[in-house]
Amino acid sequence: MGQEPSDILPTKGVQLYLPYTNRIIFDYSIISSGMFYDSDQNDDPDNIVDALWCQSAYPSSNIGVWYYPNGTQVPSFDGNFTDPSAPGPVFSKRFRGQIALARRDELSGYEGLYKCIIPDENGVNQVLVVGAYTDTGYNNNNGPNADSTMQFTFLSSNRLATPPVFSLNFNVNNGPPTTVKCSLNGNEISTELYRAVVYGPGFVTRVSVTVRLREAGNYQCTVSNERVNDGTINFITAMSSTSSLTIRVSEIPNGFTAKRLSSGLTHVMLSWSSVFGATGYEIYRQQSSYNPYSALSTTLTAVNITSGLYQGNEYTYYIVSYMSNNSLPSNSTSVTISIENPIVNDFVATAITYSTIDLIWSSPTAVVPIRYDINRRCRILCNSSGSSVIDTSVLSPHKLTGISPYSQCTLNLIGIYGDETANLATYVTITNLTAPTASVDNILLSSITLTSMTVSWDEVPCNGRNGPITGYYLTYTNISSDTSYTVNITGGDNRMYHLTGLIPFTNYTVSIIPYNYGMTGPARQENQITPESIPGIISNFEQNHTALTEISILWNPPTIPNGIITAYEIRYRESTSTGPYNITNTTNTHYSIVGLMHDTSYIIGVRAYTSIGPGEWTEREYTTAQLPIVSNFSVTQVNATALEFQWLSVKEKEAYFYTVYYISSFCSGSLTFSKNSSYHIIPAEGIAGIKYTYRLNQEGIDGPTYELADSAPQLSHAPAEYETIAQL
Repeated sequence: MGQEPSDILPTKGVQLYLPYTNRIIFDYSIISSGMFYDSDQNDDPDNIVDALWCQSAYPSSNIGVWYYPNGTQVPSFDGNFTDPSAPGPVFSKRFRGQIALARRDELSGYEGLYKCIIPDENGVNQVLVVGAYTDTGYNNNNGPNADSTMQFTFLSSNRLATPPVFSLNFNVNNGPPTTVKCSLNGNEISTELYRAVVYGPGFVTRVSVTVRLREAGNYQCTVSNERVNDGTINFITAMSSTSSLTIRVSEIPNGFTAKRLSSGLTHVMLSWSSVFGATGYEIYRQQSSYNPYSALSTTLTAVNITSGLYQGNEYTYYIVSYMSNNSLPSNSTSVTISIENPIVNDFVATAITYSTIDLIWSSPTAVVPIRYDINRRCRILCNSSGSSVIDTSVLSPHKLTGISPYSQCTLNLIGIYGDETANLATYVTITNLTAPTASVDNILLSSITLTSMTVSWDEVPCNGRNGPITGYYLTYTNISSDTSYTVNITGGDNRMYHLTGLIPFTNYTVSIIPYNYGMTGPARQENQITPESIPGIISNFEQNHTALTEISILWNPPTIPNGIITAYEIRYRESTSTGPYNITNTTNTHYSIVGLMHDTSYIIGVRAYTSIGPGEWTEREYTTAQLPIVSNFSVTQVNATALEFQWLSVKEKEAYFYTVYYISSFCSGSLTFSKNSSYHIIPAEGIAGIKYTYRLNQEGIDGPTYELADSAPQLSHAPAEYETIAQL
């Protein structure tokens, strides 16, 4: 079945390989049907299929396409080369880096230029062409036929190009042009070759050669192919074919000159001698290091340049002559001209006020103008833009009037030359300053605290400054007391000041006067009332009354209220607590806190509120009243079956009843006595030999129970059979 020629792939670019003859053939070669097949016909050791192989250095499978001479695609086949189902008369088959054109039938009716498109190692598609014919067609071919006359095309972007670039074009039929060689007057020349298949019945190849020369003479291009090299076959001799064309070169114009015209500063006349046979002249202009460009074409031998030139520049002009029909332009010749500026060196001011400038000058040395104009561009120094005024037809000396104070003026002395103008001289000066005629703009008063405010303002409008603002006088007045203070603020950019020591809720007038170097301008003023703020601390905070469960407090309003006091906030908690405070509010300056614990210290704080918010806390520590103490509590054993209790009644608070508690290691209990009782004898319920502890409590008529005492001296006279201890 055979295999692909994997060892013949190129390492770079693309190629055509013909295994049957074991050679790499040229692009646009001619072969016969007897030179490629769909099998190994020459029995080479590697069993290579003798197809026509289009190969690439691109290492990928399934690349390349073959096209019939009529431009349609040759069918691709994936089966074996010798598979009888393969298309005919030719088919293509892809392998890694190559595609085969295999023939299984006669080429009759399918002769012509076959094209392979395949990517190179960079993935860029390349085109390879082969002329494939039947054996008879190949043997009877007498060589390629080229058009007898070539077509001329000028390719350079302009006629000044050196050397010029042009192409010679012709068609080739009756076989592909494998080799194209060109000459000038019999001497071989270097060209750039381009070939393209022209689809159609004539198997035509369009040949184009690019030439880079400026030489006259006879240009010839000869085409040939492998059939030409085979010589005579069956009495048919294949010959090469030649296409030719005679090209002329125009002569260089002589006497090329340039001179300036008196009609304008930038007018130039170019002139040169006539060239025999020339149909026209093209003139190019170059300025500085820029590339020359075409300025004009003409059939005359003199032209006036009246536009596109500028004073102070140097220009180089080039000229070439040209003829029509199959000709090249001449070499160029050039001339350089400078467009110099006329200058006045003594354009100066002799006197300057805040609104006028006196000027003098002398005539320029180069060219005296028809008249003088003065273009004055003046702007107040604080403004980025200004105005422009032209004084026409002036003479030296000349006075400029109507200028704003402290203006920078750029004065241009203009010479008029026909339709053109020349800036003869420039003079820059500044008019004098004077007192400001406008006040500052937009005073902004922003309150910072109840005793201060920030004053800021915009600049004096530019058209009213009349010079640099060097400072401001800031005066602020308490309208109520008619008290004023003035601050001198130096520096025109210092447009902010912080006023302190103000009084809350007070109406102030702020006035600002600008000045420049001692000359003061008009004042501007604004009014502002200082706002409320958070209040100061309360004063004279003290305890008014204390009970067992209540503390009454009172205070005075803040000495610095900073506004209208709207409420007071009170917080309190036990002094040993770290938990949250109890919070309440009042509009009074006194308050009673109830529901407290007796004999307990509390931290109590009070702060005032305005509409702005609360002030700082003022805190004190106060303690509720202690419980009343029962004195002379005693327990006496009367006998073995009775105890006697004695105490003095509580005087500070009327008791409702008294309770005596007892406890021992064996039992516990209580005894209740009516109010105001202080002496009782009760049966002894204890057990002999057991120690008892007694505690006396009082319950007041208002409900709560108070522990009056929790200890008492031991009885020393207890009976021997048991011991009793009384404890309050």
